[in-house]
Amino acid sequence: MSTTNHSTDEQVRVLILNEGEDKSEELYRLKKGWVLQIKLSPNLTWRKVRIFTNACLSEEDQFERNTYRELKWIYPSSGKYDDSDRYIYLPCCKSGSFHYFFTIDRTTIKENRNGQGYIHVEPYLMWPDGSGEILEQEYITCQSVLSKSLGPLSEWASRIEVGRHSGYNIIHFTPVQSLYHVSNSSYSISDHHKLNEIFQGTYEQLKTLIDIMAKQWRVLSITDLVYNHAANDFALLRDHPEAAYNLINSPHLKSAVLLDSILMQFTRDASEGKLLSKGIPAEIKEYHLQLIRHYLLNEKLGEYRLWEYYICDTNSLVEQFHKQLSILNDCPDKPLYDNDNLIKIKHGKYDRMKSFVDLNLAEKVYFFKREHLSTKEQWINAACHALRDRLDSLNHFVCEKLNADLTRAIDNCIASCRYHFFASDGPNYKSLCLPSTPFVGNYFYYPNGELKHPDDINQLIENDTNYQLHVMAHNGWVMNDDPLRCFADEGQYVYLRRDLLQWSDLIKLRFGSKREDCPSLYDYMKEYTRLVATTFHGCRLDNCHSTPLWLAQQMMDYAREINPNFYINAELFTGNMSLDMQFINQIGINSLVRESWRANNSYELGQIVSSFSEGDPIGSFIKSKARRLLPTKPYAWLFDQTHDNPCQIERRSAEDAVPRSACVAMAYCSTGSNRGYDELVPHYIDVVHETRFYSKWGDQHKQTNEKTAMISIRKALNKLHIDLAQQGFTQLLVDQLSQSVLLIIRRNPETHKSILLIAYTSFEEHNNHNRISPLSIEGMIDEIVCEASINDSQENKSIINFQRSSEYINGLEHTNVYLNENIPIEQSRFVRLTSLNSSDYIGFRTIEFTEEFQRGSIIILQISLLPHIHQSIINIDQLLNQFSHPTSQFNQIVKQLTLVDLERVLYRTSDEEQADGKGFDVYNIPDHGKLVYCGLQGQISVLEKIRLFNQLRHPFVINLKQGDWLMNYISNRLKIHPSTKQLGDWYENAFGYVASLSRLMILPYFDLIINGSYDILLEHSYSLMSPFINQSSTFVRRLSQSSVQLTSIVHNARLPLLSPNLREPRPNEEKDEQTFERIQQCPSLAAGFPHFAAGIWRNWGRDTFISLRGLLLLTGRYEEARYLILSYGGCLRHGLIPNLLADGKVARYNARDAVWWWLHSISNYTHIVPDGYEILSDKVSRLYPTHDSPAQVAGLHDQSLYDVIHEVLLRHVQSLTFRERGAGHSLDSVMTDEGFNNQIGIDTKTGFVFGGNRWNCGTWMDKMGSSDRAGNKGHPASPRDGSAIELVALCRATLSWLIRMNQEGHYPYDSIETSSGSAGRTKLLLTDWLNRIDENFEKEFWIDESNSSEFINRKQIYKDTINSTNRWTDFQLRPNFLVAAVIAPEMFDKTHIWLALKQAETILLGKYGIKTLDPSDYNYIGDYVNDDDSHDYKRARGFNYHNGPEWLWLTGYYIRAKFYWSKQQNDPIIFKQTIKHIRQLISLLMDLLISNDWKGLPELTNADGHLCPYSCDVQAWSSATLVEAFYDLIRSEI
Repeated sequence: MSTTNHSTDEQVRVLILNEGEDKSEELYRLKKGWVLQIKLSPNLTWRKVRIFTNACLSEEDQFERNTYRELKWIYPSSGKYDDSDRYIYLPCCKSGSFHYFFTIDRTTIKENRNGQGYIHVEPYLMWPDGSGEILEQEYITCQSVLSKSLGPLSEWASRIEVGRHSGYNIIHFTPVQSLYHVSNSSYSISDHHKLNEIFQGTYEQLKTLIDIMAKQWRVLSITDLVYNHAANDFALLRDHPEAAYNLINSPHLKSAVLLDSILMQFTRDASEGKLLSKGIPAEIKEYHLQLIRHYLLNEKLGEYRLWEYYICDTNSLVEQFHKQLSILNDCPDKPLYDNDNLIKIKHGKYDRMKSFVDLNLAEKVYFFKREHLSTKEQWINAACHALRDRLDSLNHFVCEKLNADLTRAIDNCIASCRYHFFASDGPNYKSLCLPSTPFVGNYFYYPNGELKHPDDINQLIENDTNYQLHVMAHNGWVMNDDPLRCFADEGQYVYLRRDLLQWSDLIKLRFGSKREDCPSLYDYMKEYTRLVATTFHGCRLDNCHSTPLWLAQQMMDYAREINPNFYINAELFTGNMSLDMQFINQIGINSLVRESWRANNSYELGQIVSSFSEGDPIGSFIKSKARRLLPTKPYAWLFDQTHDNPCQIERRSAEDAVPRSACVAMAYCSTGSNRGYDELVPHYIDVVHETRFYSKWGDQHKQTNEKTAMISIRKALNKLHIDLAQQGFTQLLVDQLSQSVLLIIRRNPETHKSILLIAYTSFEEHNNHNRISPLSIEGMIDEIVCEASINDSQENKSIINFQRSSEYINGLEHTNVYLNENIPIEQSRFVRLTSLNSSDYIGFRTIEFTEEFQRGSIIILQISLLPHIHQSIINIDQLLNQFSHPTSQFNQIVKQLTLVDLERVLYRTSDEEQADGKGFDVYNIPDHGKLVYCGLQGQISVLEKIRLFNQLRHPFVINLKQGDWLMNYISNRLKIHPSTKQLGDWYENAFGYVASLSRLMILPYFDLIINGSYDILLEHSYSLMSPFINQSSTFVRRLSQSSVQLTSIVHNARLPLLSPNLREPRPNEEKDEQTFERIQQCPSLAAGFPHFAAGIWRNWGRDTFISLRGLLLLTGRYEEARYLILSYGGCLRHGLIPNLLADGKVARYNARDAVWWWLHSISNYTHIVPDGYEILSDKVSRLYPTHDSPAQVAGLHDQSLYDVIHEVLLRHVQSLTFRERGAGHSLDSVMTDEGFNNQIGIDTKTGFVFGGNRWNCGTWMDKMGSSDRAGNKGHPASPRDGSAIELVALCRATLSWLIRMNQEGHYPYDSIETSSGSAGRTKLLLTDWLNRIDENFEKEFWIDESNSSEFINRKQIYKDTINSTNRWTDFQLRPNFLVAAVIAPEMFDKTHIWLALKQAETILLGKYGIKTLDPSDYNYIGDYVNDDDSHDYKRARGFNYHNGPEWLWLTGYYIRAKFYWSKQQNDPIIFKQTIKHIRQLISLLMDLLISNDWKGLPELTNADGHLCPYSCDVQAWSSATLVEAFYDLIRSEI
């Protein structure tokens, strides 16, 4: 047994809350001592979530269902606005089912909850002997006994000892209370406060016995709690008849009572021969049933005018109505209500002809001045006539419904009669007779049990109040009924329609919906509960589905108040899992009764064992001690046979008993059986009619001992069941070896020992011997745990010839029982070993089955690992232990890895891997496809999904089991690179051990190695980054992984060589293996995956420098940022850096904005990096020192970076015009000739940078049309020539920075000097240039309400450009002003920009990204389809790339702009609302990243956030700008 302090490792379960979820119909189970962590899903992280629970927070707390405590959040990350990691720590310190709810509106009100659920903490069934040992649920082996068959209390021990010696550790007692003297049914309780008179004892004496059983025998006890009915002579009803459904509190039952008496009288009349004239004798045959039906429906029922209980007296009501209207002074012009459907019939006390309607309502409907009438009397008569019509209609409807109900009632009676008299599985009554064999059973208990003539009852239920008070409804079962309603309540018609399968010795109790509805009954049952809870260790809630839910909940709360570890098992059959969950959660039910007898063959028996077991399939993932809490199925208490079930020996054969019990014993759940099963009692031990006692334990005649029937086998099976649970055999496999032979395996996932049960079932009485193929077993056969069989020595005649003893409950005697335990396989009767079994034999063990292995036989073997596999497990465990030791070999290897190395280990795309030229690509899983990455993230993205739900049939798992290909792939691709070779060798060693295991063992150990190493590698990557990243939330840290993913060295996408004269630090160098040229190891930054991973498409100047601050500078990767700045700077030409770099030698200079982003990145570098200004003096090796020079050798033409920067400004001030080199079809097959002409410049009047023409697109919105069919080929979708707003801002920000650098002595230029012919040299001060921008920006770009331009579509926005060729495009609402508002906020008027930001929020903001064009614009198309080949000019070939789709990189700038400018409004409410808005938006992006297998943010989405298949799955700037936004948010708190 386990102990309360059995483990020092804390078991943690993580419950993730989602917005708007109701988990009240899901089951979440935990154990005492565990910890529940409550976390928020991304959609809730932005909200003010408050969580409340009625759970006890300490062992000393008293549970109060309606008392809720608010739980406090723990904040692991330091940022105020970065608290997505917050969680709640809730120790599971007390047993019970606890409710929680959460609000998002800052309130504490339960009714305002946004979500709710229940958590179950299982009770501790602890042995009361001071050992502290616990009877876990999985250890339970229970025997049910009929308490009435135990005899006097003084003899109980001798009879219960049978269960003790059979290995049971719980005894379930049917009700121990006083029973109904007439039926003697075990569940017909007369007095719940007194013990059965047979016992001759008291509750105190019973408790003493139960305590002895627990302390000395280690056998606990539970008993039934029966709430929903009581015996006909229930003591309480004498003084409190209101506790039942009688005709005073339930007058709607009057017609049902009269019908019941008619049916009882029918039996009496038939038995007395009074119906022979109708052709109905006492000894009826099946063909008489239609005569009976006709007689009852067409002759008898009409005599009693049952419809009068439901109709109204039309004349009387109309007369009353006439009088009511006559005394009115005025008649309204129009009716108050123009709908006579409002007039409904009401039945009141269901007196005959006394139904009525609301005459006041009728007045408002019918009494008004009708146009064709003129006097009050006429109006009254018209109203009365209308009412009469309505009453006639209502009466007609009521009568039709009653006729239908009565037809159904008689049909139900006929069906019941057919079963009782004629069905093969029925009792086969012979003759109609009261009360023993009636036509149908009585639905009601009548005073003194007297079944009067319906004529008499007709009078009594009308006139005799005392009689009405004591006519009480019986309880029963209604098929497919809703258990949340009471079928005896008004409006249900169950008793009238005869839908009830009645129990005629039981009164249905009437609790109402609260204690006050029947306080006497409530208090009575509370005392009953106290007696049970103080005596027993738990209960079985009988007929739970018919017990009022609120009552069961309150009674069980009270029981656990008395005994905090009170165990609750329930008989719950609602037929609906959602309803089951409501009962389980609200009552706190620990387990449900489940029955094996429902299996009709061996396959179904195997399915029952599998479905009700708690364990995982063999070969499952090994579960972490800290893992997500998932909803689970109700816990099963699986019986081979319950005391309610038909006897399986009688239904099938004696041989059925052993294999059935063995299969149930192998189930990983609580198990049970019924007393009599082990003694092979070949009939149902009737809970109603049985009067004999069980046999006692002993060696004498009429006693039971270990030699009796299958007692010894049961003991062995119970021991096996307990051992399997205690020793950790948590995994299960069920298979069929033949039609009748089941194989059930339990496996310990830690020791890898297995227990195999092979059971030859007996579902058919006579079945041919199934030939069973030899069985191959992987592992050593340690021993046969046991083999056993049972068969009828009289060849199946024992059951037929069985004689019941009149003295005690006896079982079969003429059976052959065989049991042998713990024997070597060589001594087996049932199998022969046909292979070696020595420790040095590594092949499969093979066994054959002998002729003696026949139906009714079982064999159980113990299998252990082969020695070499066992050693491999030891070696693997040692390797896994390295993960938790900082000085281990693995951790030392990891510490040597750089972030560039980690990119190869964790990520790397197909194109990047192929560019290495080593013959590797991403791994392909058959029937699944290629993994997204070559590195570990490729496997993790799949594993984390299939691990959560243990999807063992996933193609990934199948591939692992079929071969070692994936493991070899992981190690081999790392071994071929010097920097990762050691890690590759480590994996090769580890996977070598894994590969030697059984294929079923591969998955869990592969997962442990991959997942454990992945976590450490990921943490190492964070340790190499900045404190900002390290101290942020998990989301920010995962976002920063885009820095690792996208920054790498790719052989076919190298950066130009840096100057050899560069100051330290300088990049490492290596020689190319084939060309022997010097290669600098400078990682480049890919624009996105998978489209921009390698080759000429990898390095984009614009994308690199938009992303540089977020992915390299804020993450602390200063060296990589420096090398990129200098590399691109060395390629400067025409005052621009390349758009597409392509190693610089075939670069394209068609991006007007890239150079400004480059300059902005340098400014960020100087601001963020310690002594970052030193970069301005770094040597830049100019590839093209002049416009027309050929590519220069590195170091031949060095310049200081500040000179290169100055050249950029100079070229712009000079207004340079140039034509791209190599212009034409070979350079760009879709561009028109004019598109190759470029211009850059500065408007000296405004200071605005400008450039481009209508045939090219030099900003980030650079889509060039390519469809001949649609006519957009060579047409830029968004030329944005002139002065683009974000370029103006970048220019302004650059000037501001350079002025500061100049003032600080780090930049030598304060002006730009140019010369132009006659004008001579002119000098433009940087300060003057900046001032011109500030003076003109609002004037030129803001569109206010007074602007009357013909091109205006919206006002109170900023123009996207000015002076574009197509003037109307200046006025388009695009999101580029968001960038400007962040980069150069000094240009903006705070009122104007806030109005514009509101427009952006309302019009442009999508779910994740920002729309690139106003949806009201003619050119807006929200969905991007790059291969669209339509005639649509606006969308063909993805022409709308920047004319609608929602780009995520802009979201970062949107957040930064909203955050910055909300603070400038100086309004706390605005700022608070903005923070809330930003957090909501971030939560959506968090969800997007988590769900993305690539573990990054995509380039764009289609309209409304729908994922776009043509988008990059990871885009550098999408992650980068969001990292920057987080930096702004967190930095603002400092």
